[in-house]
Amino acid sequence: MPNEPSTIVAAARSWLGVPWRHQGRTRQGVDCAGLIVLVGRELGLTAYDTHAYGRRPEGQGFVQHFRAAMAGVPLPEACPGDVLVFADASYPCHCGFLTEKHDQPHLLHAHALRRKVIEEPYAGECPLKVKLAFRFRAPSITA
Repeated sequence: MPNEPSTIVAAARSWLGVPWRHQGRTRQGVDCAGLIVLVGRELGLTAYDTHAYGRRPEGQGFVQHFRAAMAGVPLPEACPGDVLVFADASYPCHCGFLTEKHDQPHLLHAHALRRKVIEEPYAGECPLKVKLAFRFRAPSITA
């Protein structure tokens, strides 16, 4: 069912290996925000989308996308299927899905430097050297 975290994780994993492309919204290329948008759209969780963010972080436009479509989640309540949003020193700039593999937390995200969607161990810090700033859950998700 779309309102279960395992359904979100399975849908997100179907994007593994898809090439990275800034503001991409297809299986020919997707960026981190596009991955969240397209998984949500595929599952009927949200139709919201935005391209109001640049290649470099600036202002709060990037995180407004998530605030408009999802509910904030306190860290202790974060679970697989939730969206993690990271910030550099000043601004939100990257996002991905929290997943779990081998009983360990993982981050599934479109990685610009690796040029594709990947899933890798997550120990509280993003591999892009940015800090976790926000956690969100799609509407109607039961954790």
